[in-house]
Amino acid sequence: MPARAPAEGAPASAASAAVEPDLWRRIGFELRMAPDPRHPIKPPLSYFHNSPKFVTRAATQARPFLHYVYTELTRRQLPYEILLLPIIESAYNPAATSPGGAAGIWQFMPATARRFDLHLSRWYDGRRDIVASTTAALDYFEELRDRFMGDWRLVFAAYNCGERTVERAIERNQRLGRRTDFWALDLPRGTREYVPKLIALVEIVAHPAAYGIELPRIPAEPYFDVVDVGGALDLNRVVDWSGMDGQAFDVLNAAFRKRFTVDGAPTLVLVPHGRAARVETMLAALPESERRAARTHVVARGETLSHIASATGVSVAALKAANHLRSNRLAVGQELLVPAPAAALALTAAATPAPRATHVVRNGDNLWDLARHYDTSVAELARLNGLGTHATLHLGQKLRVPGRGAAVAAPAAADDDAAGRHYEVRKGDSLWTISRRFKITVADLKRWNGLSGGALQPGQRLVVAGDAARDI
Repeated sequence: MPARAPAEGAPASAASAAVEPDLWRRIGFELRMAPDPRHPIKPPLSYFHNSPKFVTRAATQARPFLHYVYTELTRRQLPYEILLLPIIESAYNPAATSPGGAAGIWQFMPATARRFDLHLSRWYDGRRDIVASTTAALDYFEELRDRFMGDWRLVFAAYNCGERTVERAIERNQRLGRRTDFWALDLPRGTREYVPKLIALVEIVAHPAAYGIELPRIPAEPYFDVVDVGGALDLNRVVDWSGMDGQAFDVLNAAFRKRFTVDGAPTLVLVPHGRAARVETMLAALPESERRAARTHVVARGETLSHIASATGVSVAALKAANHLRSNRLAVGQELLVPAPAAALALTAAATPAPRATHVVRNGDNLWDLARHYDTSVAELARLNGLGTHATLHLGQKLRVPGRGAAVAAPAAADDDAAGRHYEVRKGDSLWTISRRFKITVADLKRWNGLSGGALQPGQRLVVAGDAARDI
C-alpha cells in the first residue's frame, strides 16, 4: 500500500501521533503544511491569534464530527489539513448557510452538491448531512488533487474559487512565461486570503500554546453511529429511543429539515456511539401501522388546507405545523408534508403554546437554574420576562415561566381535579402517542406508572406528570 499522501514535509512525530488520546493534539502532530518564509502569513495569523474565542468555539463545535472526518482522511490517505477547512468555512456548524447559498460544514453550493450526488429537497439537505457531505467533499478533494498534480495550495484555492478559475490563472501565467505556483497566480482576493488563512490555522493547531489559544480536549474515539431507519419515520421516536435531547439530535442530523424521514429521501440517522443497537431493536419491534411518519402531497388547483385535511384525516393545525405555514394560503404545485396520525398529534401538541405559570424568586435563584428547572432555555425565560440573559434576579420577583406537565393536545381527556396530571387511555392510544401529547418521554411514562411493557387497555388510568407521580 502506498504511504498516505501528506500536504508537504515529513512527520513531526509519528509515534506521538499514534498514541495521543486527544484528537486535536494528535492532529497537531500530523499537520505538514509549513509557512513559506518568502510569503508571510502575518495578517491571518494575527486574526486568529487576536480571536481566540472564535478558534476555541469552532474547535469545540467540531466535537461530534472531528473523529469521523479524521478517520475518513486516514482511510483515503488525504492530508489532515483538510479537516481545518470547516473552521474557516462554517466554524463546524452543520446548519451554517452563507449569504450566497452555500450550506453545511463544507459549504457546498447547490450545483456542486448535485454534481457529487448529494440529495437536495424540501425535506432533506445532503449538504448538512455529515456523512454524505464529507464523502462528497473528500471525493472533490481527490478529484482536485489529481487535476492539480498534488499541489495542495492549488487544490485548496480551487476548492474556494473553482477549478476553472485557478486553471485560467495558470494558463495566463504560462502564456506570459511566469511561475504557476499559488503565490504567483492572479486569483480573486478572497482566494488569495483563503490559503494563507489555512496555513495560519495549521500553525495554531500545531502550536496552540505559542499563540495563547486553548483547544478543547476531544477523545480520539467515535462520537456517533449510523442507523438506517429504512423508510418514512417520525424521528422523534429515535430521539426517545437513543436517549438524546432534541437539540443534540438536530446537531447530528441537521440534514433533516423536520424530524421526519420521507419516501424517496435518504434514511440514515446518526445516534450517539454505542446506542445504535437499542435504536435498531426498538425500530424492529415497531408495528408497521405506527411506523409511517409522513408522505407528500402536491397542491392541485382549487385545493385548500381544509380539503386536504378532510382527504388525509390530518387536522389543519397539524398540516400547518408540519409545513411551517403561518396562514392557510396555498399555491398550486406547492408540496406539502402530510404527517401520519400519530405524528400529527405530536405536531399539534408541539404547535400549541404551553400554559404559563408564575415563579417567585427565592434566595439563590438565577436564570440558568430556573431554565433547567422549567425545561426551557435562558433566552426563552428572559424573553418571557423582558430581561437580558445575564439579568440579576431579586428576592420576591415574579417571573413568567412555561407550564409543566399540563395536557396540551387533549385537555378534556385529563382529570381537571388533578390539574391535568392523569389521563384515561382511549382506543388507539400507545405509550408513544401519549408521551408526545403530554411532552414527556416514554421512559418517564413507564417509570411513573410502573409499566414494564408497552401494552395499554382502554380505560386504564395513567400518571402523565411528575408531580402526580410523587403524590402516589
